[in-house]
Amino acid sequence: MQIRALLTLTLASLWMCMAVQPAQANREANRLYEQAVTEHGQVSVGEQFTLYARAAEAGHPVAQYNVAMMYANGEAVNVDYQQAAYWFLKSANQRFAPAQHRLGELHYFGMGGLTANPRTAARWFEAAASQDDPDGCMNLAIMAGAGDVVPLDSGRAVELLDCAASGAHESAAEYRQLLQASPNGRFSEAQRRSFWNRQRQYWVEMAAQFGVRDAEEAVTDGNPVP
Repeated sequence: MQIRALLTLTLASLWMCMAVQPAQANREANRLYEQAVTEHGQVSVGEQFTLYARAAEAGHPVAQYNVAMMYANGEAVNVDYQQAAYWFLKSANQRFAPAQHRLGELHYFGMGGLTANPRTAARWFEAAASQDDPDGCMNLAIMAGAGDVVPLDSGRAVELLDCAASGAHESAAEYRQLLQASPNGRFSEAQRRSFWNRQRQYWVEMAAQFGVRDAEEAVTDGNPVP
């Protein structure tokens, strides 16, 4: 995951979601979302947040994801992982894969007022991976390759790593090599923990991109890597 995808959109790439029109979004939600995308870069970040929030309230799943990421980033608002979790769930329930894997990570780490629950995290990763989401595939691959909550299945882990690689996930090739080099066909505990520590650091660095000084404290107040 790394810093590769701050939002489905970062400030520079929010417009790329303009073509995404999920079937679940009603006409008004679509209109509000298109307005937010059209005015992106022409209004202040605060006004931009307001526009996306209006579309999110109307039910647009990509707007809901964007609002969640802005809360996670501290972009135009204070860092608030509870609000991020709320909006990720709204979006994830509409089958928006990036929201599903982000929500899974919050469950894995116990962030946003959520109790750390790797089993719930795995279900969300599975949902994202079923749509070939590279981060969902990557996260689930680590779990399958380590026997972490889900059954140990190195064959499936390799398939998931290939899925992640096809989506240009920067860690997929590295972990595929580690798994194939393993004498017992599984990730070591050190490799598993290293991966999840990287994922936790992602949230810190993501918020730090927007000058959030207490980002690390906000994240590390959660539970340690299980």
